[in-house]
Amino acid sequence: MAEYGTPGEILAERPEVSFYCTSCGRCNAACPLKLSPAAAFFETKERLVQQNEVPATVRKVLDGARGFARAGHGFPFSFYGSKDTVFWPGCGLAANRPGLVRKLRKILSSQLRKQVGLVLDCCYDSVYRLGDTETALAALQEINKRLRDHGVRQVVTGCLNCYKLLSQHLEDIQVVFILKLLPPDLFEKKWAGPAYLHHPCPSSRWKGIRNTAKGLINYLRETTVSIATASGKGMDSKSAPLPAALPVTEVSEALCCGAGGGLCSSSPELADRFLDRIVAEGRGRTMVTYCVGCQNRFLKRGVEAVHLLECLPGIKPRLEVSSPLKQWGNRLALAVIERVKTRKFLPPFS
Repeated sequence: MAEYGTPGEILAERPEVSFYCTSCGRCNAACPLKLSPAAAFFETKERLVQQNEVPATVRKVLDGARGFARAGHGFPFSFYGSKDTVFWPGCGLAANRPGLVRKLRKILSSQLRKQVGLVLDCCYDSVYRLGDTETALAALQEINKRLRDHGVRQVVTGCLNCYKLLSQHLEDIQVVFILKLLPPDLFEKKWAGPAYLHHPCPSSRWKGIRNTAKGLINYLRETTVSIATASGKGMDSKSAPLPAALPVTEVSEALCCGAGGGLCSSSPELADRFLDRIVAEGRGRTMVTYCVGCQNRFLKRGVEAVHLLECLPGIKPRLEVSSPLKQWGNRLALAVIERVKTRKFLPPFS
């Protein structure tokens, strides 16, 4: 809105600007009338997609998102096994940390005291957020059928965007975000120095998930993280407040890194302004988050960034972002190995 004007001005005069909305919900919090500009922007995206009035730059991004999702939704990734509980890591975690995905599956099996399957399908979130809900919802219906046909009753996700879509659109299947199932004593204590907890923007919908993340970082730091107001006055009596020179966000605040809604591709400069704000607040501290996409953005900027799941024993935080080719190779290897283990080598139609 700082770039293009009020929601009313955008919707009336430049509706195509709605595609630059990352759906983070920050405008909802700022609205003096307690309305939801984010919902209006999203409905405008849907309408423009349906009317085939998508700007050329956005159409290229949308076509790329559709191609990416179709590839991740087909063979060999469309493998579901026959377990009643499955781990759905999400495309980003599988692409960047395949070894961690395998470790998490073992941990979940131990925690739940049963064998947990692995599903590497794509939830179509990148397509959904760009307003092509018709395509995304059709895929989600197919995913729902695949899960039910294979006897799956519980899905544990390693990605908040996957959690968002699957929890909203799957029927008769419980969806759980992985941090809710991992007790703090599974993690290793780290960071004697300062750390900055970044809540990714999808977490704005779930206070419980944000509180779980804060509890984990408190445990990892061996002290309680001080939460400060804009004035720098501490709100937590268990520890001294951080100085005003190192501001921290409120616990309830979630910020978009600029990757939401495909903004990195459709308007890179605007996306970087989202990232600049978070990096400035971090002031050189270790950035801790629980979104692979956010971690990738920080790492590409040259900022030290750690995913909370990388704080499990035996896991070294990565220092760089893999190339697109290596990311596809990582996902492919996970899928092929899973099929080989169960002798499911061929596509379902073969």
